[in-house]
Amino acid sequence: MKALIQEMKRSIEGDAYFDDISKRIYSVDASIFQILPQGVVVPKSIDDIKRAVKIAAAYNIPVVARGAATGITGACIGEGLVIDTSKYLKKIHEVNYEEGYALCEPGVIQDQLNAVLEPKGFCLGPDTSTGNRATLGGMLANNSAGAHSLRYGKMVDHVISVKTILANAETVEFTEESESTFNEKCKTPGVLGDIYNCIKDIRENHSSAVDEAFPKIQRRVSGYNLDEMVKPFPINMAKLLVGSEGTLGIASLIKVKISPKPAHTVLSVLHFNDFKAALDDVQKILDHEPFSLELIDKHVIDMGRQSSTMKGQLDWLQGEPELLLVAEFDASTPGVALKKQKDFAAHMEDEKHCYANVLLADKVSQNKVWKLRKAGLGLLMSKRSNERAVAFLEDVAVAPNKLGSFLSEFKQYFDAAGKTAGFYGHAGVGCVHVRPMLDLSQQGDVDLMVKSMEDIADLLKKYDGALSGEHGDGLTRSWLNEKMFGEAVYSLFKNVKKAFDPSNQMNPGKIVDAPKPTNNLKVAQNQDAISVNTEFDFSDEGGWNFAVDMCNSNGECRRENSGVMCPSFQAYGDEKHSTRARAQSLQAVLNGGLAFREFYSKELHGVLDLCLECKGCKTQCPSNVDMAKMKSEFLYHYQQKNGYSLRSRLFAQVSKSSKLAVKIPGIINFANSLSSVKWLYNRIGISSKRDLPNFTRLTLSKWYSRQVKIPGKKVILFNDTFTEHNNPKIGRAAYRVLQMLGFDVEIPPYVCCGRPMISKGFLKEAKVQARKLINTLKPYVERGETIIGLEPSCILTIADDYPDLIPGEDAKKLAACCITIDDFIAELIDNNEFDLEFLEGTRKVLLHSHCHQKSLNGSDTTMKVLSSLPGVEVSEIDSGCCGMAGSFGYEKEHYDFSMKIGENRLFPEVRKAHYDTEIISNGMSCRCQISHGAQRNPAHLIEFIAQRLKAQLERTQY
Repeated sequence: MKALIQEMKRSIEGDAYFDDISKRIYSVDASIFQILPQGVVVPKSIDDIKRAVKIAAAYNIPVVARGAATGITGACIGEGLVIDTSKYLKKIHEVNYEEGYALCEPGVIQDQLNAVLEPKGFCLGPDTSTGNRATLGGMLANNSAGAHSLRYGKMVDHVISVKTILANAETVEFTEESESTFNEKCKTPGVLGDIYNCIKDIRENHSSAVDEAFPKIQRRVSGYNLDEMVKPFPINMAKLLVGSEGTLGIASLIKVKISPKPAHTVLSVLHFNDFKAALDDVQKILDHEPFSLELIDKHVIDMGRQSSTMKGQLDWLQGEPELLLVAEFDASTPGVALKKQKDFAAHMEDEKHCYANVLLADKVSQNKVWKLRKAGLGLLMSKRSNERAVAFLEDVAVAPNKLGSFLSEFKQYFDAAGKTAGFYGHAGVGCVHVRPMLDLSQQGDVDLMVKSMEDIADLLKKYDGALSGEHGDGLTRSWLNEKMFGEAVYSLFKNVKKAFDPSNQMNPGKIVDAPKPTNNLKVAQNQDAISVNTEFDFSDEGGWNFAVDMCNSNGECRRENSGVMCPSFQAYGDEKHSTRARAQSLQAVLNGGLAFREFYSKELHGVLDLCLECKGCKTQCPSNVDMAKMKSEFLYHYQQKNGYSLRSRLFAQVSKSSKLAVKIPGIINFANSLSSVKWLYNRIGISSKRDLPNFTRLTLSKWYSRQVKIPGKKVILFNDTFTEHNNPKIGRAAYRVLQMLGFDVEIPPYVCCGRPMISKGFLKEAKVQARKLINTLKPYVERGETIIGLEPSCILTIADDYPDLIPGEDAKKLAACCITIDDFIAELIDNNEFDLEFLEGTRKVLLHSHCHQKSLNGSDTTMKVLSSLPGVEVSEIDSGCCGMAGSFGYEKEHYDFSMKIGENRLFPEVRKAHYDTEIISNGMSCRCQISHGAQRNPAHLIEFIAQRLKAQLERTQY
């Protein structure tokens, strides 16, 4: 093994990992399985793949190709060498709109390609629900489809050619062949000739067997695509690679058809009380030729109502439906689309099967429905118990006109076993995702899983269906391929595998010669799992171990250049810097999946180090994995064992040092600007490239003590550490604006919320600080007064972290009273109480929202407030995290990484803004990062409002 590692690292230009944690990270996908690989290669070039395959063959080690690993069958995990093409091989080589194709490397992401195609009105037809992270290589490997396969079909219908690296490291291009070119290639010596002769034998001697064995439905992705190989010439040999799960070769260059996008779409959301009646209507709905027809059942809806990811997204729902059918219609003009929708609605009204039909024509409302549908898997997986929504029969497929009868029998089967199941998916093509709730730590449920697969396979054969209509075979279903296709055709599958891969090197154990699904099961919790006495309360998650185990590896944290989660992955595109990798590493330590089991290990610290605690995963991950909370808990235990650094102590106790600094602010500010002082800071790990925030002499508390109070409805303005010591002008502006709105504004005595302590893992100290603040604010809470916060991270620490940090009702009651200034003013606007006069004239505004605010509250209210101001034209940067993350960006070893995150999206957008465009950002760390990285000085929202007021405030004071 040592020789292999040395040769691989010497030969590969990309990355090669053979350490325990990396292997653990790559041991899972989104399936129920786990297999530790021998190593991982992340190639930088196609030549890297060839070299890796050649070296692995020399050492007789299998090769497993991997993309984003969002698959749920275990197809991209194995005990050999994992080759991850998702990081570097992301080039779109060519797009030809006239001939209708795109030429892409395997790591190109579905949404990445669609973003290039969209301006010209094109798209890639197959549209997986994981399109923001699914790679074309992965989509090819499992023959992906999606919600619009009624129109577009599957990947096999779109692949034109595939350059493939075979097991012997030879590169071959498979594409369409005429009969003459096909016969010529049969004469080729070596592996290529063996491949073509194998297919020739199937065409000449086994066509009728193939025709008889393959179900005549649109959605069948099991086995090898021999049905494509027995069609009349010309035949496209690339179609044999589609759905082959990397068992025949590794795609290095993929040529795919591109399709025109629909110009306009509308949705009709049909609400049913009767499961069977809804499914029996599928064929009638198809007579109206919808663009798509999707299914969502009660279990998904109920989990959606409980999930923070769907907050504010379900206002279109009516009543308590057992099942929804979502019919989408498209047309070249809005008028034609609406007419289709109305004609369809009139027909369904006559049928009287559904109790409500919600018609949605605007994109915002439509996107809400699609968000629920696409989140189906994650929502079902977010249940906090040992019984989980398990993927093993999750994409069964039959003809649409048989769907009602088939699923009714399916449902009855699990009802009889005492198990519930969630249903969602593609009703229009008869492919439905079914997720029975099982506890795979119990042998009885494992036995039921295996027995039900065999029984449902028989049921599918009765209905001429397929065991997989979308996700493929993998470790889940390959063992049933002989049963589903028959002995004769299964032997042909084995012949194909042997022709391509004589030594069985390429992803063995998938499609043919597969183990039983009871092998390599990943059990949610090990009975011998390490017990951790936590400082945070994890009871809402089902306990600490459940909180760690909630990651189901769906890969939502791998999405690029959108949303907050996960900044470190967005910056590096590296699996080991994803939330998924951190969760898997924590699981490994707790459940004994690594050689070391110490929760306080330095190896684990290395994995968690680049988590910026943005809280994006808490709300944007469908399973609500709160890695920020878990990292704080880990840091506490790690530092209890390994000690606290001076730097961590300084950052955690910033409130104490700030109190001292404001006594001599001029001296401190001058000293902090000196290169000699910066050198000293650098010695303790604070980057000398940063300027520390300046301190003020006139703190907000001092200023407030001099103010004359006015009568009015009482509100409490929370004074955070940064407003008190660094930016009191923001507090003064808030005070004056609230006064002008008629409020009696009270600023309580200054007490830090403890956010810096929580971030650095000083949880015992944070508890002391939190109790102090709770006691300070308790009188206001008991009077039911509103507590308004200016710094998002501070007020949201009270609202989000305190109930888990401090047990009891006091913290919960305080949390319920806290609100951001944005949300408070937005409520005034909704109640027509934001009655102020503003200056005339237009002003352009660019908004960057703080991570915690985007994650926990969203930025809609900030946009509402800015949009309500006369003459203000506002747009929001889809910037994700700024990269500063409190003290993170000040830390020497994190400086470059922090700036890389800023350069990812935020800095370029700010630099593009005209000099007279106002940059708004409420977060202290965000403003510092923008000032440092983009040389602009952002304002807080309340400062901007104060500046726009027509009435003159005491400008010298605020």
